[in-house]
Amino acid sequence: MILPGASVLVGVPVLAGALLLVEAGLEHTRAPKALARAAGTGVVAARAIAAVEFVIGVPSVVAVLLGTAELRWALAGQTAMYVAFAAHLSWRRYRREESDCGCNRMGTQVGPGGIARAVLLAGATLAATALYPALVLPGGGVTILLVACAVVLAVLLYTLPAAVDGRAA
Repeated sequence: MILPGASVLVGVPVLAGALLLVEAGLEHTRAPKALARAAGTGVVAARAIAAVEFVIGVPSVVAVLLGTAELRWALAGQTAMYVAFAAHLSWRRYRREESDCGCNRMGTQVGPGGIARAVLLAGATLAATALYPALVLPGGGVTILLVACAVVLAVLLYTLPAAVDGRAA
């Protein structure tokens, strides 16, 4: 049984995570060299990462808003993206590689803020994937408020690594 309010408690951060993927995909499409440098890959791989972020992020937004059963794959993909990102950042931090994490255009260092963000978004999205579509945002006028909350949360999550971990030197 889904607890009342669980759709909001999980749906809003999952939607924020999806919006963050869309923004990251657009950012990395505009500046693939910055992502390539931060991730230690080539420009072609950076463009592929950007495309995957966008191709998973957009349907994830729709999945949370509409509860379309066919889009459950997008939430599973979003979970995988955040798990992979958390693992990548954790590995770099373990190796004491604290240069730019590629999280955003602010030039943020690899650190606990970026790792925590990725882990929390992976966990919320995993819960939403497991219980989908039961955790879709409720309809009606409440949706506008919840989408606004998700946008604000996405902006806060976007800036979290910079606020916690500081800028790269």
